[in-house]
Amino acid sequence: MALALVWVVVSLVGAALILQYLFTINVERSARDNMGAAVARLAASIVPGANPPAIAEPMPDPRYSTPFGGRYWQIEAVDTGAVTHSRSMWDQSIDVPANYEGVFYQTGPDNRQLILLTRQLRVEGAAGPQAFRVTVGEDYEPIHRATQAFVQDAGQLLALLGAAILVAAYLLLRLGLGPVSRVRQAIEAVRHGDTSRLEGKFPSELDSMVDEINGLLQVREVMRDRARARAADLAHGLKTPLAAMHGIADRLRENGNEHDADLLQDLSFEMSERVDYQLRLSVLRPRTGSDNASSSLNTAVLRTVAVLKKTSRGEDLHWVAQLGTDCAVDIHRQDLMELVGVLMENATKWASSRVVVQSRLEEDSAILEICDDGPGIPDDHSSQLGERGHRLDESLPGTGLGLSIAREILALNGGTIAFGRADLGGLMVSLCLPLSRLDPREVG
Repeated sequence: MALALVWVVVSLVGAALILQYLFTINVERSARDNMGAAVARLAASIVPGANPPAIAEPMPDPRYSTPFGGRYWQIEAVDTGAVTHSRSMWDQSIDVPANYEGVFYQTGPDNRQLILLTRQLRVEGAAGPQAFRVTVGEDYEPIHRATQAFVQDAGQLLALLGAAILVAAYLLLRLGLGPVSRVRQAIEAVRHGDTSRLEGKFPSELDSMVDEINGLLQVREVMRDRARARAADLAHGLKTPLAAMHGIADRLRENGNEHDADLLQDLSFEMSERVDYQLRLSVLRPRTGSDNASSSLNTAVLRTVAVLKKTSRGEDLHWVAQLGTDCAVDIHRQDLMELVGVLMENATKWASSRVVVQSRLEEDSAILEICDDGPGIPDDHSSQLGERGHRLDESLPGTGLGLSIAREILALNGGTIAFGRADLGGLMVSLCLPLSRLDPREVG
């Protein structure tokens, strides 16, 4: 539209200038034709031998006889230099360039701009041929006013024409790009997870592109499902050997071999935890820079608290949710539930009696803090939390993979995590999540 606007304005301004030039040329041509006819009439009326020059009859146009009437004539005898001019010239004369014939411009009576035509003639008389310079002119002001009026009328017409062209260009762009907009909306629906392929009616010109995109989406979906299925098959395939290892450990313990039984049981437990870790990572949604999501932070926290309060450990804890104004964060709701879940499970595991969850807004980010009144960690060990498989306390069961899953989710979604000491005395986990760029009404 910007290019169309520039092109239309330049074209119409150029057209206005050309039309003004053509109109002026045609008006001046008409004036020259009238002056040529007046020169011919004067030539026919010159009295031969008269000194100064004279005409046999006055010009029929009364403007020649009215002072400053707008039309003028002058006859000059070339041999004697005697000059006769119309009454409209009053007491002034026209300064004609020597040996010049044709049209020229000059300031005339009452400082008016004149357009003039001069011709050199030879008139036969009793004493022989006599040379005269005949000049006829008229005011240029009427030509100028006519040109201005034409430009004003033409400008209004061209302005209306330009507006009509711009409206037509806008409608053409809207209609022409409408199918592309529908493709963009369909792609956005795929990004948001509302559908798995481009759906809708598209013009035949875009069928090939839509088919290619749907083919790529189908291949991606198939590959993702295969990867998840293989991970699930691997997990189920390992359950039987792991169960057998538990049985072997029990028999070793019954036979009095406590050391080998504990070692075998610890190995099987760690393998189970790692399999579970990989399964949980396999369901995370990959993100791209142009992929937008929107999920309610407060909803995810309240749902997680409701679930954990029903567990045997959660029933014994006092839960406090100090949540600010609800906001939409740029993360898929499934990933957000997983993220909040693993962090609050960790707080549930280590809390003595109380877990406090707080949320607030800071510029273009949402801050979520999860605090417990457990033993906490030394300040110099906070950087080690979340490292895969690394645990600072071996007194409770687990592999330390929950915080590692949280780091993986935040890495996919552009968030950050920090650890510190809570006012309750335990661990404080602080999440910083980017706000969603989607409409708040789309919060999931």
